[in-house]
Amino acid sequence: MYQKKIPIRIECGLHIFKELLNGKWKLMLIYYISEQIKRPGALQKKIAVDRRVMNKQLDELVKYGFVDKFSFDTKIPKVEYQLTPLGLSLLPIIKDLEQWGENNKAVLEATLNEKP
Repeated sequence: MYQKKIPIRIECGLHIFKELLNGKWKLMLIYYISEQIKRPGALQKKIAVDRRVMNKQLDELVKYGFVDKFSFDTKIPKVEYQLTPLGLSLLPIIKDLEQWGENNKAVLEATLNEKP
């Protein structure tokens, strides 16, 4: 298994935040789970992400305690995700980031459309 050569810096909360929530889809997954989109298939349709990548990031969110995974023993296996109190505590931050993106949308879109 891969081991990082540079140790995780834990003297700063921002380093810990980045280490645990680093991933292109993690904040979006937390947001949509809070919006009652709990099944993997529905999350994948909403975010349009590769299933393998999404499952890896969901597994990490479960591992780090942001999300709980519930498996139902039915004829057709069913999985749902739910935010933990730690995951719920991130929602105000995620919503502030979303609002910042909306407030600066024109500038950000222009930057994205610039050619290097």
